[in-house]
Amino acid sequence: MSEERKEELSQKEKTEQEKSSEVNLLEEDIREENPENSYEFIKETIKAKPLDKKKLAKQLGRLAGSGAVFGLAAALVFGALAPSLLEKAKERHNAQKVQFQNGANEPAGESEENQDETQEEDQDEQTTIIQEMTPEDYQALYSDIFSTAENAQKAMVTVNSSQNNQDWFQTPYESQISGLLVAESGQEYYILTEYRIVENVDRIQVTFCDGTMTDARFQKADSNTGFAILKIPKSDVPAETQQAVAIAPLGESYNVRQGEPVLAIGSPMGYSDSVAYGIVTSTSNTVSRTDAEYGLLTTDITGSSQGSGVIVNLEGEIIGIIAQSFANEDTKNLITGLSISDSRELIQTLSDNQDIIYLGITGENITSEISEKKGIPVGVFVEEVEVDSPAMQVGIQNGDVVIEINGETVETIKGYQQQLKACKAGDTIEIKAMRQGTEGYVEVSFEATLKAR
Repeated sequence: MSEERKEELSQKEKTEQEKSSEVNLLEEDIREENPENSYEFIKETIKAKPLDKKKLAKQLGRLAGSGAVFGLAAALVFGALAPSLLEKAKERHNAQKVQFQNGANEPAGESEENQDETQEEDQDEQTTIIQEMTPEDYQALYSDIFSTAENAQKAMVTVNSSQNNQDWFQTPYESQISGLLVAESGQEYYILTEYRIVENVDRIQVTFCDGTMTDARFQKADSNTGFAILKIPKSDVPAETQQAVAIAPLGESYNVRQGEPVLAIGSPMGYSDSVAYGIVTSTSNTVSRTDAEYGLLTTDITGSSQGSGVIVNLEGEIIGIIAQSFANEDTKNLITGLSISDSRELIQTLSDNQDIIYLGITGENITSEISEKKGIPVGVFVEEVEVDSPAMQVGIQNGDVVIEINGETVETIKGYQQQLKACKAGDTIEIKAMRQGTEGYVEVSFEATLKAR
């Protein structure tokens, strides 16, 4: 650099320094004159930068575009994964539910579809039935059902009894119950009824189906069942009534099945000339009485605990004799009857005025299954021995198991009954039984003389 140039720059710097010094001196003078406003010259106003609308619009556009792209991508991914995720969720939900086995081991879906179809078909069928059945049809249906009991109703009678003891109004005490015309001979009719209505009475009257009333005489009763037989001379019955009545058509109760429709006629409701309809609910129950066992028919027919009469099938046959005393305490309002097949022979014995053979034990069947479980010999387990009976007199005790009578094996009460029926009052029979001792069951023997009751 030339010397001239250096001198020029140096002179320029000096000039600037002199100007700066002058400025500083001027500022000091100003501050001395106005100390309060000494800093006003450095105050500034900051203004916001103007909004660039075009730039903002571009940024919003970019943001909206990015959101749309992201949403579309998410929708595509969810659409692809949703079926599998939904299926897994259903599986987890079903795994938490209690599962029930379908009857035919079908998949649940197929079962529901079949069930829906079946329900639709059933609804169609029900709808068809409802549309086809009119009140007149129902009336005709029930008329047909009740007409099947017409012959049995001709055999029904009402039994009235009275005592001469009179009340304040000077009228005899009277009671009534249903009866059944079960047999006839050349000279007499035989009426089956309940002993409770004719016990210790002074007069017995029978009203037939046509309203004719006549006197009857007591013949014989059975304390086990409470049955009684009355006799009426045919000569006391008008010819028109003899034409109107019918002997009861006794059927077989061994073939009766659970659910079979039946009628209860007589006085099932406790008053005469009533009819009720229902089904048989049980045929397997039995009841043990002294030296006998009887089958029971239970129904769903609502009746009175004092009801009487008979149970009739839809063929018009009598299959049971109403006996409410044999019903359980909690079913006294449902009609229960003694099996006609188990009662037929007893009715014959009472009608013929024959002896009822008597040994005096109430038993229970010990089957092979019971024998294996409880270790009791097969036979008739003695539950009760009647006081002063032939059985008690020879030393038969509660807990003995009768296994033989007169050399014939006895395994059930029915078999025991048949052995007694083959004997007569006054016969002496040999009885073998098993009695439990300290070392197990041992055989004991008895000789008993039968009586009549």
